[in-house]
Amino acid sequence: MMNKEKMTSANGAPAGDAESHETGNPRTPRGQHNPLFLIKEMAYVSEVSTEDVWKWLAAGWSDLKANSAVSISYAGLFIIAGLVLSFGFYFLGWPYLVLPGLTGFLLVGPAVGIGFYEISRRHAAGEKVTLWAAVTAARRNKLGIFGFGIALTFIFQVWIRLSFTVFALNFPGVMPDWQIILLRALSMEGVYFGISISLVGAVFATGIFFIGAFSMPMMLDRKSMFLPSLLTSAYAVVKNKNAMILWAAMIVIFTGMGLATAGIGLAIMLPLVGHATWHAYKQVMSGDLPEGQRHPTGSFAGSD
Repeated sequence: MMNKEKMTSANGAPAGDAESHETGNPRTPRGQHNPLFLIKEMAYVSEVSTEDVWKWLAAGWSDLKANSAVSISYAGLFIIAGLVLSFGFYFLGWPYLVLPGLTGFLLVGPAVGIGFYEISRRHAAGEKVTLWAAVTAARRNKLGIFGFGIALTFIFQVWIRLSFTVFALNFPGVMPDWQIILLRALSMEGVYFGISISLVGAVFATGIFFIGAFSMPMMLDRKSMFLPSLLTSAYAVVKNKNAMILWAAMIVIFTGMGLATAGIGLAIMLPLVGHATWHAYKQVMSGDLPEGQRHPTGSFAGSD
């Protein structure tokens, strides 16, 4: 009898509900554990399945068709920038920088995608969609998005330096040159170089995917700060690891298809992935608190 009284609040509601009301916690969806948060600004993360990945792609394709002129034009800006970067390295006598530069350019994809997120956001809200709005999307959250851009720029520089280091370790005493790489591609040195650079690239890509999968859409949509967005993104990837593994594979496949067409296919693949990422974010972050409310801090979001 005593235990039952302790489990009930003064108004007859379960004690857990009373505590949830007092702290401002959102009600935990059925079948999920009560979430705790490292910092109050983190967003609530919902669970998704691998089947949802196909829904994101379908929704992304729908956005692309509805805003094809703006989406493809925005993608074209970055394709042109990549070509200018490649030809610039070549004519400056640095052809060995073309591959690291292009792969590094793809590593900063989350920053490139901000325009597609803004297009999808405006389309859903019934607002006018323009190329200028996509290009200047960072104005919605200058501080947070600028901080993320600085972080990606730093990662890009580290990637370039590590690429040279890997080359030097596999081809000691040899200057980086495409002819050397092609001539020795099938040698043991070339095989080791290919394996090494792939492993290093995979580590970089995985790290960026963790922090960038949802952070940029979150900063754009909620105007959240840099750290809460990165923490929420990383946790969302961990919590939905099966769906995220499939989603990462889809990104690699679509990007590879775009590059296989000498970059022309990226005019479709980049917008498709960008718009789909927005819909992935909207589903994963769909059960959060209303704007202006904050979560109580604890051990980690969604911990048991």
